Amino acid sequence: MISDRYAVQAMWQDLATRGLVQGQPAQAQARTPWAVRLLMGLAGWLGAVFFLVFLLGSVFVAARNNQTAMMLCGAAMIALAAVLYRRRAGATALEQFALAVSLSGQGLLVYGASEAYGVSRLLESAGFWGALALFEAVLYVLVGNRLHRFLAALGVWTGVALALHLAMTPGLRHVWEAMSFSLGWLAPFALTLLTGFVLAEGRLCAAGLHGWLEPAADATLLFALGAALMVTGLGLPHALLFDADTGRHTGNYWLAGALCGAVLAAFVLAEAGRLRLRPPVRAAALLGVVLFSALLAGAPAVVAAALALGLALRRGSLPWLGLAVAALGIGFVWYYSALHWTLLIKSATLAGAGIAVLLLRMALHADSARRQA
Repeated sequence: MISDRYAVQAMWQDLATRGLVQGQPAQAQARTPWAVRLLMGLAGWLGAVFFLVFLLGSVFVAARNNQTAMMLCGAAMIALAAVLYRRRAGATALEQFALAVSLSGQGLLVYGASEAYGVSRLLESAGFWGALALFEAVLYVLVGNRLHRFLAALGVWTGVALALHLAMTPGLRHVWEAMSFSLGWLAPFALTLLTGFVLAEGRLCAAGLHGWLEPAADATLLFALGAALMVTGLGLPHALLFDADTGRHTGNYWLAGALCGAVLAAFVLAEAGRLRLRPPVRAAALLGVVLFSALLAGAPAVVAAALALGLALRRGSLPWLGLAVAALGIGFVWYYSALHWTLLIKSATLAGAGIAVLLLRMALHADSARRQA
């Protein structure tokens, strides 16, 4: 610990000598051991459980037929959680207590709103889920806790996905069989936003926006990979047995794979420009990516995971890398076990994609050796 402190001070002095920083380095605070933080978090949730059992039980008994009262109680719980976050920032137990209170308040508010709106209409109304996404976006702005913002961003994406799906498939029978229709557009869009965040990360840090946007980026990565996996898994012809129109929409994994491949190609071009690769190497990298994406267009989860892997390596983020590797493995397994391809075609496709990646690696390795020589 002492050697690390001296290393940080020496690095700061070197940067100050070059005129890149001013003032004194920030004093690092001792981080609480993970076991202590885990126990404090469990204590916070335990206290929240007893509090919420009493409160929610009282609310449901007294106001089970009064949706307005439920919504007001939920709003009050969210406000209480926001105050606890602001007043007790850094206290693990109270932050977890506030998280439990906030989630319960959101559930109570949404439950009251759904009862007032009509539960039977929820699966037919895009406006309700759009309003839910807007509500979660407001919570993201108002409550500054990182974990709370991450969950709120996931709520935004969930609300947007449901609203878009209902808006794009009005009057469709077995509407949830065609979930890949809307997710096939949302997954590439989320990956585009994520790529923009990674490429502009330095400028966001300089503008002081990185910490504010990073929880949303984490949630976007999780949503994009999950949506791509759902599109890959739902792209099956069994829906034709239920509804011909629904079955027609299940072919959108091709579109999702093509769009994810386009985002991957754009990222590769941007990275090639940043690394100042020679034009032949750039062309080889682009050709390899296009070939890889074309061969696996029927498995958008694999293409999305490959892009996530590149973004994780670009950022040096181990959590992102873990999610990307897990999605890559699951995507390959899910694609290989799908019913809309023969084993021969799937084997040839995967072998071709592997050969394309190996050829790209050989080309990059040869260029690196040529530069060193």
